[in-house]
Amino acid sequence: MMNRFTQKLAERSISFCRGRPEILQVNVGKLCNLTCVHCHVNAGPRRKEIMTRQTIDRILDWFGKAGIPTIDLTGGAPEMIPDFRYFLVL
Repeated sequence: MMNRFTQKLAERSISFCRGRPEILQVNVGKLCNLTCVHCHVNAGPRRKEIMTRQTIDRILDWFGKAGIPTIDLTGGAPEMIPDFRYFLVL
């Protein structure tokens, strides 16, 4: 039995074709200087989870081979991690 979504697509002769990724979004941690009640990652100044330089190196190595044109840094406040400038320069 076909699910309703697939059925509706078939009725309208619609098919999906996955394209190439255009943006790699990287969450570098939960450290932030703000405590917004609407924050979906629950970031804040007391959070200690941040990306290590070793992980940054692995991401940049993969990113260099992936052919994705844009990297989007997100998290709490990406500029607060100690290796933020390192991430940008490489």
